[in-house]
Amino acid sequence: MNSKDLSERLGRPALWITRMRKRFGLPVLEQYPKYYEAFLRKVRDLRNLGVSEEKLGELWDLERKLIDILHLDLGGGELSLIEGCSVEAEPDRRLLLSNADLGVPIIALDLQAGLDFQSRPRELFEGNAMGEDALRMLGEYRRLLQKIRETVARESKVLKDSLRWAKTLGLGILAQGVVAARSA
Repeated sequence: MNSKDLSERLGRPALWITRMRKRFGLPVLEQYPKYYEAFLRKVRDLRNLGVSEEKLGELWDLERKLIDILHLDLGGGELSLIEGCSVEAEPDRRLLLSNADLGVPIIALDLQAGLDFQSRPRELFEGNAMGEDALRMLGEYRRLLQKIRETVARESKVLKDSLRWAKTLGLGILAQGVVAARSA
């Protein structure tokens, strides 16, 4: 799909897509794969559910650091961080935005240390000496994810109430279908 198709499918203007592309460091393409749309749809939906762009940016930064420090092999390339976005899998083992599989539940308090799935050049200092502690980062990620979940839960109730109200005004033909789909 091209940029115009992406804009139509997401229901957002090209300017919004450009801003999100810049915020999350995504490249401009002539043709966009499904997972690119899935990633932007996730961002759009979280924004609609009251999650601030700032919190999404923090979450994205933490995800990128976790992927790096845990040496998760996502394949490489400029789109490797979002390629898993169209994969349906257990959300308790996957990071929210990138959909990268951690191999353990996000709520886990322990990680098996020493797993290195790809060879890296040796650093001058060990990761812990430089402040890159995977358990600490995972804890930060869990705390931020919990705040996002609380925001989504609160905003979901508000949106459902708004859709019910819209039906009373005769604006609810479309809203009625959305409420029914979300209630199912």
